[in-house]
Amino acid sequence: MKTMFRCVNLHAPFLYAALAILALNSQAFALQAVRTQQPIQLDGKLDESEWQRAPVQDAWIENMPNEKAASRVKNEVRILYDKDALYVGLKGYDPDISKINAPFVRRDKVFSPADNFILYIDPTGARKFAQFFRVNPRGIIGDGVWTEDNNNEDFAPDYDFEAAAYIGADFWSAEMRIPWTSLRIPHPVPEKLTFIAFRNMTRDTRIRMSTAPLGRDPNCFLCVADELTGITDIPKTSGITVTPFVSGNFTQEKIGDKKSDESKFNVGVDLKWRPTSEWVIDATLRPDFSQLELDQPQLRSNTRFAIFVPEKRPFFLEGTDLLSLPDSSIYTRSITDPLWGARATYRSASLDATAITVADRGGGFIVLPNTFFSDFKEQGKSQATIARLRLPYAFAGSGSVGAMLSDRTYENGSSNRVLSFDLAHKPNDATRVRSQLLVSQTDDDGVRTDGHYAYIDGNHDSGPHRFGGYYAEISPKFRFDNGFAGQSGLRALGGDYRYCVNRKDAFFDNVCPNISFRESRTWDDVPLQRWVTPALYMNGAKNSEWNFQPRLINYRRVQDGGKWHHTPTLFFSANGNPGKTLTSTFIETEVGRSIDVATDSLAKLTVVSTGLNLRPVERIEIETSMVDFRLFDIDNNRWRLVERNVSMLGIGHITARDTLRLIAQYTLSKRNPEAYNFAVSPRTQTQALSLVYAHKRGLGREFNLGATRSNLNSLGQARETTTEVFAKMSWAVSL
Repeated sequence: MKTMFRCVNLHAPFLYAALAILALNSQAFALQAVRTQQPIQLDGKLDESEWQRAPVQDAWIENMPNEKAASRVKNEVRILYDKDALYVGLKGYDPDISKINAPFVRRDKVFSPADNFILYIDPTGARKFAQFFRVNPRGIIGDGVWTEDNNNEDFAPDYDFEAAAYIGADFWSAEMRIPWTSLRIPHPVPEKLTFIAFRNMTRDTRIRMSTAPLGRDPNCFLCVADELTGITDIPKTSGITVTPFVSGNFTQEKIGDKKSDESKFNVGVDLKWRPTSEWVIDATLRPDFSQLELDQPQLRSNTRFAIFVPEKRPFFLEGTDLLSLPDSSIYTRSITDPLWGARATYRSASLDATAITVADRGGGFIVLPNTFFSDFKEQGKSQATIARLRLPYAFAGSGSVGAMLSDRTYENGSSNRVLSFDLAHKPNDATRVRSQLLVSQTDDDGVRTDGHYAYIDGNHDSGPHRFGGYYAEISPKFRFDNGFAGQSGLRALGGDYRYCVNRKDAFFDNVCPNISFRESRTWDDVPLQRWVTPALYMNGAKNSEWNFQPRLINYRRVQDGGKWHHTPTLFFSANGNPGKTLTSTFIETEVGRSIDVATDSLAKLTVVSTGLNLRPVERIEIETSMVDFRLFDIDNNRWRLVERNVSMLGIGHITARDTLRLIAQYTLSKRNPEAYNFAVSPRTQTQALSLVYAHKRGLGREFNLGATRSNLNSLGQARETTTEVFAKMSWAVSL
């Protein structure tokens, strides 16, 4: 990346203030895209004459740390297009360009602790979802999907787009090229699309500016997005991308003195076909879903419920926003070992829909929800099918209605089917109401059971004041084999209120006292959980967040017919971005009383979680995390349970395409036999070490070579060791 030097020539600050004030008091800004007459060279400089023809949106607004204030520096966005792609030009001025934070990172790791631009674009104009595209000053990219109904940003989907960046004497700029094949724009193109451009500027604290008048933590996002007009006469988007891949691994398992070896070689193919602008068809045959990144370890010993694991597998990520319901999402990780799969996704201004079917070879577990614990049974071969649609509307405000059908049919004849309906409504920009109803029918070994899951919530955010509430009920026989439902047979009611004070230029620039409550009961109306918690939440310098909660009114029951325990604790957490070397820190601690679920008895609790992200040199990043959980006897300091997870991730950026990644993980779980009157596992520990070299030439074009070694050591049992060497190569071809 080259650096250019010239005289500083910044516009007067009062001009930015005037433009921002006009933007805050007007309708959404309409930016016109201009068709290019000449090719655009993607170098980040914005020096082609075509960029000078494009209208500019430079009335940006600061939303952090000063909420809805005038932008303190000038920012610009321009948009061009041709028959193949959309071009986005972004420029941000800087009074001291030497302080720019531009680290080497992996794709999708372009986060707020460093400088970056973000473009959110709603490709249908319905303001229900947006694709987002990120770039930092080194030209490293990130992308994903924003879901408006759930305020959820998902980095899992990847799109084929390019970006380049350039650092000047008093600014940095970026150019994005987003092919129409990557944007889910229907044909003909809607008259008005919507977009929001963001700039993150990291100095003594994080400064966030955008083209839309957003608050720090908005309840409504796309509803205030600017309009994008002028895109006409682009061809119908179509095309096929075929991604063949080959993989092989050698695995050696050793249990005590017994050793076994296994070699596997797999050839498969992924296909993505866009027959029209509205449709995307995905198919996969013999997919290799081996995880090149280990899942983050989680505490398990003192919980009786299933653990949620995020989806990372590419086949399941198209239209991922459609798989999310207001309070319950389709859980594709329940599909364990696919042989083949097919999927169709439809996008238009009036309807979004997706349907997926997968032949699952099984081998995992089926989660059987209960009130006090999650039960499990072995998962055999099955066909998993899911269909989901969502219709946006503009009546008495705006919103959407949706429906979903889920079916899991097993080779032994058992089945689970779920039908759902959901509604998300916004009568105005400050208020949102959501609801859902799921009904299930399960045939398990000839026994039929029916159940339901109902949920409704609402909140209102006027800026300084925010309040909300929710009600949920899950009948005892509800089951969702294609979703994540670990608990059933309860009713719950909750709510919260928050008041925020903005203090400009103070260390704590945003101070928010709040209070929340929850009451849940079993289906037989027995109290299950009750808490009322005041809290103090604050934003501070160095992009820091501080949270203190005296959880003194806290009651729980963990067994059927068990005791009603008072479990008061004090909770504190803080995180921030100190600087370029220590890029982020995190600490969370809780002390007080908890329940040892193994004995249904009170215990003293201490939990400490910490995390550090380091960048000792430009091309090396290190992430560390540790969680330490301990239970002690109430009457003395005799320990009962210790659980600890430690992980370290190291990334070496050899070139822009080549990385070397090292993951080390350690988990420990031990119980004190003297504290129990029944046999317990005194000590179990695992270690895992993974080293992977990756060469990536673009989306779907990569080579990975790695080795993983893990061992499990339980006191009194034979030591288990697994060693795996693997390689995988894929090469996407567009037809």
